[in-house]
Amino acid sequence: FQMQTSWSDGAHSLADLAAGVRAKGYQYMGVTDHSKSATVAGGMNQEQVLQMIAEVRALNKTLKSFRVLAGCEVDIKGDGSLDFPDEILRQLDLVLVSVHSRFKMSQEEMTARIVRAVQHPLVHILGHPTGRLIGERAAYEVDMEAVLKAAQAAGTAIEINASPSRLDLNDLHARRAKELGIPIAISTDAHTIGQLDYMRFGVSVARRAWLTPEDVLNTLPARQLYSWLEKKRVKG
Repeated sequence: FQMQTSWSDGAHSLADLAAGVRAKGYQYMGVTDHSKSATVAGGMNQEQVLQMIAEVRALNKTLKSFRVLAGCEVDIKGDGSLDFPDEILRQLDLVLVSVHSRFKMSQEEMTARIVRAVQHPLVHILGHPTGRLIGERAAYEVDMEAVLKAAQAAGTAIEINASPSRLDLNDLHARRAKELGIPIAISTDAHTIGQLDYMRFGVSVARRAWLTPEDVLNTLPARQLYSWLEKKRVKG
């Protein structure tokens, strides 16, 4: 549910990454290139997002028993608003939101920022919720209990980012998410085909949290997943 292509800072084209994912036996993938505020990551502007969506739709017409979800990793701005307007978000199959800036906000400000984002009716998943980079950057100050309860109320899923530099959510927060009945998405944050193998690290975090397949959004059969995603978009 989170991976980048050459539309932003990924190494491969959409078609090549899809072939790599499909070769590993998956039924679907969500491509989530960065939005415009992530300038260091080559984030897409609105016109590019629409072009990416068109490329996904065209590619899907050539595929059998596999589907690419047209998604975007949309930046959460400092006030909790999102990097694209609703008319763009509605055209995406998958809206994943993340913090990529202003990491030094107070706990109260950061919590309010993220809570506002997860409550947005068109948001499906909150990505790498604490922002930590292991050995590089500590998690930002945020009340994760408040964030998790907001996600629970809004029906928004939370990511376990399987990149070995993130592993975010950690096992304790993932366990709490399970207790609250929040769907968990395990994502690789892959920028290359080789990084698809990071999935095993995310699964390890989920196991330490005593999650089962029923707790994990991307264990759903394809049709059930598409139905879950579409309900969010219709309500939004």
